[in-house]
Amino acid sequence: MGPWRPQVVWNGVILSYCFAASILPMWLLLQPRGYLGGFFLYLTLAAGLAGLGFGGERIQYPPFIGWSGPQGFPLVPMLFVTVACGACSGFHGIVSSGTTSKQISREPDCRLVGYGGMLLEGVVAVLALATVMMLSPGDATVQQSPDRIYANGLSRFVEHLGINRDVARSFVLLAFATFIYDTLDVATRLGRYVFQELTGWRGAAGRIGATLCTLALPAVCVSLTLTDASGRVVPAWKMFWTIFGTSNQLLAALTLSALTVWLKREGKPWGLTAAPAVFMLVMTGWSLGYLAWPWLSALAQGRWAMDGIALIALVLLVLALFVVREAVASLRPAASSHAAAV
Repeated sequence: MGPWRPQVVWNGVILSYCFAASILPMWLLLQPRGYLGGFFLYLTLAAGLAGLGFGGERIQYPPFIGWSGPQGFPLVPMLFVTVACGACSGFHGIVSSGTTSKQISREPDCRLVGYGGMLLEGVVAVLALATVMMLSPGDATVQQSPDRIYANGLSRFVEHLGINRDVARSFVLLAFATFIYDTLDVATRLGRYVFQELTGWRGAAGRIGATLCTLALPAVCVSLTLTDASGRVVPAWKMFWTIFGTSNQLLAALTLSALTVWLKREGKPWGLTAAPAVFMLVMTGWSLGYLAWPWLSALAQGRWAMDGIALIALVLLVLALFVVREAVASLRPAASSHAAAV
């Protein structure tokens, strides 16, 4: 079918949707989409928890299988650079300032929306873990993609409520897709915001141009045919997953750093955000160094082979160090002004 094969067409449809979601007003697309998607989330969550609570499933997967995973990644720091929306997520930090703030009618509602939303994310995370905990290590389901493991697990829970498992699996996959689209369209819009802030590109031309620039990289990535070390074709997300998780948690570290600076300059207790900020900076820096080190070692030995993941990790590490330096430096004027006032 050449360039019109289904995967290419769907990639174009999804990227077009992200483009529209980025430039249209919040109330026209993102807000109603998020509202309707919430019903999928709550219904899936309620049914899954009910089935989990009354199903009597037994935990089979061992809680600890070693200090390194099947792909050789060490447990630490990789445990802390997974996409952990229910624990700590930089993407949520940016969403709260970029899109959530535009939908809040009263400032006191921020506590309920922000903190309450994170509690619900934590419940979803526990439910997702349960879909793996009930599997045995040799189960074929373990080798499937994350969406399939999640859908199979929840449909198994829901089956205890008398609902057909195939119907439940299809519904869960649909709900899972809404979560992904939620991330895609919001991420595109946030990327547009950041691009416009960095370039000062304003007006309609700025919105359209910044959105196209934001979508250019994912458009290239989804069009690539990627292979693993054995030459097998693998989905693009598998190649970028580790660096994606690390970059997400790096955003969490930077968000916490910014909050720490603000709290300290306002004379408010800042240790509550400083401690996790330092921890996340150490974990993400460690992870980025781990990803970049083999490539740097090969370059030092004269083996000039390109490694895109390692290069991205190195760039992110350097940028993170610059931001941390800026955060530390921003505290000095506040300290000087305070001393002068005293």
